[in-house]
Amino acid sequence: MADFQVLFGQVYFLESLTKQRDILFSTAYESGDAAGYFVKDQAKAAIFLLADVDGVLDLQYLSGSHLIITYDVRVLTLDILHQALVSVGFHLDNSLLSKIKNALYAYTENTLRENLGIMQNKVTRDIFMQGYQRRLHGCRDQRPTHWRHYL
Repeated sequence: MADFQVLFGQVYFLESLTKQRDILFSTAYESGDAAGYFVKDQAKAAIFLLADVDGVLDLQYLSGSHLIITYDVRVLTLDILHQALVSVGFHLDNSLLSKIKNALYAYTENTLRENLGIMQNKVTRDIFMQGYQRRLHGCRDQRPTHWRHYL
């Protein structure tokens, strides 16, 4: 039997609230870009970055420029994920077909969120904040305190 949730008197199946989408990265930047850094496998780097994001349920690596992501629409949208990846420095596929698909996904996901009563969107910097807050911070110097202050 399928799981369902009742919101505002309407029944929504939970399968319709989780989306599985492709994220395609541009292959034109594999040889380096104007900043001078070399990103050969953008999909693998994106997996490490997106693994701790709240709302991301599953990540599948297919190739250096192709990633499949499963996420909860109540928490994230594909448009928010794309904006976050671009703001960090990833280069996404910019073909006409990708633009049309992403615009259709953005429209349907935003309409679904409005129908569920979810009005606020996450800011792109807030997406990676939870993963940053989970990491250990502080002094990582293994020396005793009296050696650290010696000089």
